[in-house]
Amino acid sequence: MAASPLSLSGTHPPRPPSLPFQVPQRMEPASVRTKVPSFLSDLGKATLRGIRKCPRCGTYNGTRGLSCKNKNCGTVFRYGTRKQPSVDAVKIITGSDLQVYSVRQRDRGPDYRCFVELGVSETAIQTVDGTIITQLSSGRCYVPSCLKAAAQGVVENQCQHVKLALNCQTEATPLTLKSSVLNSMQASPETKQTIWQLATEPTGPLVQRITKNILVVKCKASQKHSLGYLHASFAQKMSAKTLADHRFSCSCQALKPGKGGPAEEEAPPPRCIHFFACICAFASDESLAQEFADFLAYDSGGRCGAATHGGFRGAGGGRRGAVSG
Repeated sequence: MAASPLSLSGTHPPRPPSLPFQVPQRMEPASVRTKVPSFLSDLGKATLRGIRKCPRCGTYNGTRGLSCKNKNCGTVFRYGTRKQPSVDAVKIITGSDLQVYSVRQRDRGPDYRCFVELGVSETAIQTVDGTIITQLSSGRCYVPSCLKAAAQGVVENQCQHVKLALNCQTEATPLTLKSSVLNSMQASPETKQTIWQLATEPTGPLVQRITKNILVVKCKASQKHSLGYLHASFAQKMSAKTLADHRFSCSCQALKPGKGGPAEEEAPPPRCIHFFACICAFASDESLAQEFADFLAYDSGGRCGAATHGGFRGAGGGRRGAVSG
């Protein structure tokens, strides 16, 4: 007797009823799944430029990253450069008890500096037991806005420049001056005589280096420079159209604002006595002569030319005198 088709006595489970038809499953091309905008159609194949895979966890990070962004990994790719010592305030060598500091004006830029004078004043305080003489630290900032605030009764010790000077731990680097170099320099006898007189005064070195490009030079005390010091800058700016643009600026020269054009297009100012003092100090040291070689070669028009090793070049372009060792 044949077994019933619905019998459950068989060893195999019953088959499910077959469907009338089965839709085949196939993958659609990527162009159909993701529609790329027309303006991105010519970008080409994606690359891994600008990113890199962490060798430990495989997370993609930017090439400029210092460590893996995966918090559970924390792999360090490279260590950041050490912070350079602050040059916000530098103490000037005065050769006396006078405490003068070259302080950066943060609100104007890295190349703008001012002078701050610190001192100690004695104050008499009346008490029940008698009079007590106490010493108080005092500061005077020579920025015009700070001088104006002090004249109006504002406490001058609250000036940010005075605060920087009070926390100063850096001293300027004095530069030597050789008489043989001064005598071989292309300058008038009056300029050489004035430079030598300033250099031999017992008020500290003639030229002191504050930063890579900024120096402090002694000058004759005046209403504008009552401390007898001023700032001079030797900067080298690179341009895409030209080679190197060497610029000298001195606080003894008044800045003339342009009429809309950049300052680089203006004619360079005439060389002052402080420029020659710095040039003489550069040429008196072998390492400085190499560092400022482009400034040691100048013409009568006031523009820096090609470097001439071992001497100076005057208005006629000839070389006169060698830098003594």
